[in-house]
Amino acid sequence: MCSLLSEVMASMDIEEIDGLKVYVLAEDYAGYNSPFLAQHGISFLIEGIEYDKRILFDTASYADPILFNMRILGIDPKTIDMIVLSHSHFDHTGGLSGIMRQIRRSIPIIAHPNIFKASFSTEPRLLYAGIPLRGGTKYEIEELGGKWILSRDPIKLAPWAFTLGELKKEEKVDFEREVTIGLYKVEGGRVLKDEVEEEIGLGIATERGLVVFAGCSHPGIVSMVKKAIKLSNYNIYAVIGGFHLIESGDERIRSTVRALKELGVEKIYTGHCTGLKAESVFLEEFGENFERLHAGKIITVAPKD
Repeated sequence: MCSLLSEVMASMDIEEIDGLKVYVLAEDYAGYNSPFLAQHGISFLIEGIEYDKRILFDTASYADPILFNMRILGIDPKTIDMIVLSHSHFDHTGGLSGIMRQIRRSIPIIAHPNIFKASFSTEPRLLYAGIPLRGGTKYEIEELGGKWILSRDPIKLAPWAFTLGELKKEEKVDFEREVTIGLYKVEGGRVLKDEVEEEIGLGIATERGLVVFAGCSHPGIVSMVKKAIKLSNYNIYAVIGGFHLIESGDERIRSTVRALKELGVEKIYTGHCTGLKAESVFLEEFGENFERLHAGKIITVAPKD
């Protein structure tokens, strides 16, 4: 581990917040008999209970369904204080420019330096997967007031919130070292396998423990949780987001569920790219402590009594 990252980890003095409220602004599923709009992707609005800061984590594929859902929930986009982009794929960045047009002011956008890389699939045809497809170019977002903070290292966003930074291969548990998506990237004019090295997660410390947010968990959700615990020195409470197990075999799914239980995870909130097979195993193992994400869902991490 480089000396700079060691210094960052040593200085990551995290304080707990009483509780959290999480609004699911975008998800692949809208829920039963729901007024909310679904779309491919994830977007969460995170706010501390009795705290005036709001973090937007990811912007799904399109802004319009997010803005529609925000209106139903009574949320003004102008109250967003910062945006964290988990990784470059359009289903997590596509709504960025549309949302920035509604915020209409200067706002920090935290992401990995490779957020603008050229990433694509070749089956069944060439499909570009990166942010400029829908989310806007770096320059366009800057023109709308976005202030890019691009870092491979963890960043403390608030006394109680921090990004996980890039996960190196040596930081990953063995069964997560192979990514579960078949994408390619262009680097130095060469086509290489895309390891989605730019994905970062978000950790928030609460009275009940650490809450970890993930977009697709391409680096591996177990590895991301372990890093969050190491950075904060907090026990884990809940994991929220997509786990990208939709194309994984039984062994990897079972290993993931078992490892999260061993780490002490109490609550699982997942959907998007996790897949029905994996969700059924989470339900089997976590019971009522597993909840399926859907657009419009509000997750409350209540303060301790």
